[in-house]
Amino acid sequence: MTVPADSAGPADPVDQAGPLLDTVLRDWAGRSRHPGLAVALAGGRTLDPGEAAVLVLRGLAEPMTDAQGLHRLVDEGEFTVVADLLDTAGSPAGPAGTALPRDVRAGLDARLDAAQQEALATVRSRVTLLRRRASRSSTALPAELERRAEEAALRRRAEATVLLDEAEAAVQRTEQRQQKELRAELAAAELSEAHAAAVLACLDANEFEAARRLLTAEDIDMNGSSPAWVPRPPRWDPALGRGLPEILSHYPPESVPPRHDYLTRYVRLGESDVPLLQSLRALAADRHETSVADFASCLSAMLGEDVRKPVTFRDHGYHTLLTGLDDARLPHLPITDPAGVGLWVSATDAPPPDELPRPLIWFVPTAGPAPATPAGVAALTAVELLRVLAPPPAGLLSAPAHRRINLLRLLVPRLGPCALAFPGAGIALNGGTPREALAWLLDLHAVVPDAAVVHALDYESEGHPLVMRMLLDEVLPQRSADGRLGHTGLSLVRTPEFRARVRSEVADGLPAEERAALGLAYALHPEEPFRAADILNDLPLVGLPDDFPRRSGQLFDAEEVLDRLCGQGLLRRAALPDGTGGYRTLRAGLGALLSEGASEQAAASVEVLLQRMEEARAFTRAARTEKAVRHHAHQADNDLALILASLGALGEKLDGAEAAEVNRVMQMLPRLGGEQIRTAVSGHQAPPALHDLGELLLKVTRDVEFNEGVRITFRSELDGEQTGGAPVLAVRIGLETAFENLIRNAAQAVRSLRAAGSADAVRGGPDVVVRLRRPDEDGGPAGTGRWFQVDIEDTGPGLTEEERELLRTGEHLSRHGTGGTGLSATRGLVREAGGRLDILDRSPLGGAHLRVRLPVAR
Repeated sequence: MTVPADSAGPADPVDQAGPLLDTVLRDWAGRSRHPGLAVALAGGRTLDPGEAAVLVLRGLAEPMTDAQGLHRLVDEGEFTVVADLLDTAGSPAGPAGTALPRDVRAGLDARLDAAQQEALATVRSRVTLLRRRASRSSTALPAELERRAEEAALRRRAEATVLLDEAEAAVQRTEQRQQKELRAELAAAELSEAHAAAVLACLDANEFEAARRLLTAEDIDMNGSSPAWVPRPPRWDPALGRGLPEILSHYPPESVPPRHDYLTRYVRLGESDVPLLQSLRALAADRHETSVADFASCLSAMLGEDVRKPVTFRDHGYHTLLTGLDDARLPHLPITDPAGVGLWVSATDAPPPDELPRPLIWFVPTAGPAPATPAGVAALTAVELLRVLAPPPAGLLSAPAHRRINLLRLLVPRLGPCALAFPGAGIALNGGTPREALAWLLDLHAVVPDAAVVHALDYESEGHPLVMRMLLDEVLPQRSADGRLGHTGLSLVRTPEFRARVRSEVADGLPAEERAALGLAYALHPEEPFRAADILNDLPLVGLPDDFPRRSGQLFDAEEVLDRLCGQGLLRRAALPDGTGGYRTLRAGLGALLSEGASEQAAASVEVLLQRMEEARAFTRAARTEKAVRHHAHQADNDLALILASLGALGEKLDGAEAAEVNRVMQMLPRLGGEQIRTAVSGHQAPPALHDLGELLLKVTRDVEFNEGVRITFRSELDGEQTGGAPVLAVRIGLETAFENLIRNAAQAVRSLRAAGSADAVRGGPDVVVRLRRPDEDGGPAGTGRWFQVDIEDTGPGLTEEERELLRTGEHLSRHGTGGTGLSATRGLVREAGGRLDILDRSPLGGAHLRVRLPVAR
């Protein structure tokens, strides 16, 4: 009979055995003595009785104490299991850690912490290596890989290993796919044997981007101008003698045969070398200005340039210049300055003074070892110079260029960082390629690179001198003791920190217009060539107004800016499909670096340009305004003079009250003159400053009272103990204009009521009251609020509710034909000072009531 699933019935004892056994085992403090069982229970899954029995029996077969079991779990990387066993207090017997002696527990805690730190270090090292491999193969690693792997390593070492193995397998699959694709392209390409070998070297090192660049490059000369064609000088044989006079005795013209036939190569020199040997003999016998000058000129002649330079004696040595080290095949190093490199001649105990310019060659006429030198100084002994003079093996020519190269091979590694390229000259050879120049530069630094290193560095820098110098600064110290440099030494130049530093050095110092054009080029035209006009048309895409295309040319001259970027090695010139000239972005390592954040760079730079343009426009507007003010003020002065003359003539014909009224009007008219206009304009251009609001209101009320002929009372209700007046921060003429408008409107309202003959206009008090106070708004004592309050009340007809609403909403309202703009302008002036203007209900005086609030200046 089948029992329904939801029917009640006795439970099967076998079905209950699993959960019951799990409960017993999880609460068993002794499970720490059975590591396999502890790990199985930590996963949270239910163990069947058979599996649990096997794990318990396995633990019994290898008996161990609690401490031994916990140490075994630490060694296996089961960190979460160990922490649970040490800290769980849910079992009746308590956590396993309570059964351990204190010193054993402390040692176990220390071992657990050390094991977790070691697991973290392993994870970080593997992630770093994976990132380097991924960058070479253009594989996208999970963004949270490092965080997830570190969290897993703190829980269980095997979990982190599985996570990283999966990521490594993905990178390996990408590498295998790219190896297959590029080797197929190489097999189909028609390349020279040396060119194909260069591509294979990059593939063997997984430098895929460098291999792609080589595949698409034109045929390259891998041998004709390489350093391998300049044989190195032989090692020195001490059998020639210990002292310099003894050594020189084997050289012509008065030479004795060397002790051994194999030494004949050293002393078999040409006739052109005899003057240098003679000058060296004279220098070794006696150092003075003439012997030093002879030696320097003979050495220059041996290098191919017969020039004699003056000699200066100082600090127990002689200073002059050595010429002839410049070579068309070499990078433009500071040591190859056409004017010559400094030459200091002295004994080993007289080093060159610190103030002599670097780079500097310190020649020591001795047979002993070269003395130690600081950066920028290269020591050269007489024996090392004789090695350079030794002829090459039979069958090879000896030329000044070969000796020049071998002399630089001795000097450049000793000069240190100052032997790198000039900031503006770069490392490109005259008529060569950056790749060949880099091979020479590494050779002169006594570096023997793997076949892929030169091509990878060329790819990363794209020949840019600044980037190449930064790369070499990081890579050269990674060479081994024998001068070997493998492609693993490139790992330091592929870190996010180094790339950010390169980007900052290359782009941050550019002017804003160049940063904007560069960002737009790399953000919007990374693949195809583009025109200068395209950059201007792209400007609205970085957040500019819709009307900007018609005025975008005002920001910068795109063609001029792009040409400058090409000159700086950040863009390339290219031919467009229609045959016209255009530009293209870099396609290799530097190009990928410049593409990062290109849109943000363009937007930020365009914002700077816009601000600069607006400032220029503001300056232009200010200049035009000043010119217009001068013209209008001059015209106003002329018109005012005519008006005053006419009123003066009229006043002479009148008498009594009429003459007095004309005279009052004449006193008011100068406010319309040119000086008043000039003062107002200059006042509005002044920056905000501290002003006493009480003094300002008193002045304005007196002026309006005189000009309008109404009675105005000013009352200040500020605390009498206040000594700082009523300080406000504002443009003074702005506040004066605002209050003058408000008080004048009140006065005119009173006059309009008088003109209408209203009985309400007859009263004994003031027509307008201006009251200054400091309201209590913070719950503190009176006069301690954060605002000044100015109330303006009048005895005029007041405002209807409709009129008040129109003024509050900013709509026009006017009784005097001004369009209602006066109150609107006043509200703007008050807001500029940080205040507000309110229109209140009817005043107790019978008319309008306006209130201005301004912040107290702290």
